[in-house]
Parts: sequence; structure tokens; C-alpha cells
Amino acid sequence: MVDNTLNDRIDEMLAASVSSGSEPEGFSVRLMPRRPVFPWLTAAIVVVVFSVMGYFVARWLGEQDLGSVDYAAVFSVETLGGLLRGVHCGQPVFCLAIVLGLAGAVAAFLPEKQQMLKYFQ
Repeated sequence: MVDNTLNDRIDEMLAASVSSGSEPEGFSVRLMPRRPVFPWLTAAIVVVVFSVMGYFVARWLGEQDLGSVDYAAVFSVETLGGLLRGVHCGQPVFCLAIVLGLAGAVAAFLPEKQQMLKYFQ
């Protein structure tokens, strides 16, 4: 025969040990963090944008006569030099635009870009 008072006492002690406020001082139980939600909207926007861009690039490439292009001249040092000679600081506004553009391009690829953007906000 089982002693009911002992079972009742055990149940009472177990219930008291798991009730709120029975934790030792300085001890707290945190809930499990929620799993982040997958960004479905962002993923859909990226897919749509790249699909539209792919369509326009394919259409533009279809209109080009790629067989008659002299690729040795396109990818030469003279062509790169011509592009760099076109960039000049004739006026202070152009210098400022070039410096800001280069700084923005470098900042966009830095791993700490989020911290930098927080600083500017």
C-alpha cells in the first residue's frame, strides 16, 4: 500500500520548486530565442530584379554583333589608360564628386559597413 501523504508531499515540493519566484537569487531562466523569420519579401525582390535585368542584358546582347568585336583592343592597356585620362579634376566640384564616389565604393565593400552607417545616422 502506498502512502498517499508521502506522494502528496512529493507533488507539493515539486510544484513549489518549479513555480515562479522559487529560483535562487541571481538565477534566471530565459526563454529560448525565436528563430529568425526568413526574408521572403527580400528574396522575391532580388529574384524579380535579377530576372528583369537578365532579360534586358540578354536582349542587349542579342542586338550586338559580338563576332566583329576586336577583344584584344577592348581589353588593352591603352583602353584602360583612355578611361583613366577621362577622369580629371578640372573643377573642385568634379574632384569632390570623384573623391566621394571612391569613398562610397570603398565603404560599400567594407565588412564594418553597418557600423559606419550607424555612425552617420
